Amino acid sequence: MKRIILHLDMDSYFASVEQQARPLLRGKPIGITGRPTDRSIITAFSREAKRNNVQAGMPAWEALEACPNLILVPGNPERYMSITKRFVEILKAYTSMIEVFSVDEVFMDVTQEAPLRGGPVRMAQEIQASFRTHLGPCITATIGIAGNKAFAKLIGKRHKPNGIGVLMPGELPRLLDTTPVEDLCGIGPRIGARLSRVGIRTLAELGATPATFLKREFGVYGLWLHQVGQGSDPTPLLPYTEIPAPKSVGHSKSLPPEMRSMPVALCVLRDLCDNVGRRMRRLGYMGRTVHCGFRTGSIGPHTAKQTTLALPTDDGEAIYKACLIVLEKIPVKPDNVSNVSVSVGKLCPREQVSGFLLDFDRQREQLNHAVDRIRDRYGAQAIRLGTSLLLKPIPQHVGGFLTPGEDRDFS
Repeated sequence: MKRIILHLDMDSYFASVEQQARPLLRGKPIGITGRPTDRSIITAFSREAKRNNVQAGMPAWEALEACPNLILVPGNPERYMSITKRFVEILKAYTSMIEVFSVDEVFMDVTQEAPLRGGPVRMAQEIQASFRTHLGPCITATIGIAGNKAFAKLIGKRHKPNGIGVLMPGELPRLLDTTPVEDLCGIGPRIGARLSRVGIRTLAELGATPATFLKREFGVYGLWLHQVGQGSDPTPLLPYTEIPAPKSVGHSKSLPPEMRSMPVALCVLRDLCDNVGRRMRRLGYMGRTVHCGFRTGSIGPHTAKQTTLALPTDDGEAIYKACLIVLEKIPVKPDNVSNVSVSVGKLCPREQVSGFLLDFDRQREQLNHAVDRIRDRYGAQAIRLGTSLLLKPIPQHVGGFLTPGEDRDFS
């Protein structure tokens, strides 16, 4: 039986949730930000604001120039996660094969269930009606229907907002002929530019390119490119009940203008390393590969490199020292940066790592666990690094993607 995959993408999610919770914001252009000032970055816009040629990631001052009556609203990550859990609970009534792709996107495999509910379109209509009833009229979802994940997402994107898109088998050839490669999730601007340089601009041209050439150019990823170019996507759906072990644990922070000097950014980075170490300990992992980087403009390119440690670690100080080594490898030495990031990969379960031999390492481990217990009981700010006391708090990030270690309990 041919698979039936639904992709649900919540429309203007953060803004819609705020409008549902706060009726005075309904029908008005709003932008969700870490803090309501013209120096912040907008992470999401309402539908009303999007009519003014704005896009997520732009500085608030620029958005206000394009949309002078824009209302800046501080983000509320806890509220968004709460609504996500509620709509996932609604979807469980339709199938257990649900992959939570991000805080506002899910995939559903309804191959078995859709025929019992009058087909996938009827099922999609029922889901939208259930959202209106249980979540409120402001919170809507666009649903794409296809035989695989990549094309369910692609066809859904063309029917926003609050629409239902269906890719019929006979429509596939034309879709491949007319779709630029960058329109497909999984093909970013850099890959798109590389493909364009060799004359590959549409999905059809991608599918006509020999798989051997794509594999030589892009490795195993090239085989996936060849398949999606022919309208196929073998990527399995990973149900929320079977979330795989994380491949890496990381953190990043966008910096306000007054905190973008490199010395201050390094203080923020030190805090991020501490947070990463704490999350790794909570998850029960240690790692060897430390990846660190920065961005020099609000939406500019991200510059990063990595280093591999001799032994795995979950210690924030060790991670930070590795970051300093990484930054020395990067030839670009900016005076100011707008974003810093760190992640640790090559993870292994803590119980698979032999005990520390040196007293210093054992003492660090005991200290870390003591600090974790204090923070678990009294909050993250109960005990802090001395360097972090030099900085005023940065607002909590309200980005859309779940990362390893976040609360993903949808059971």
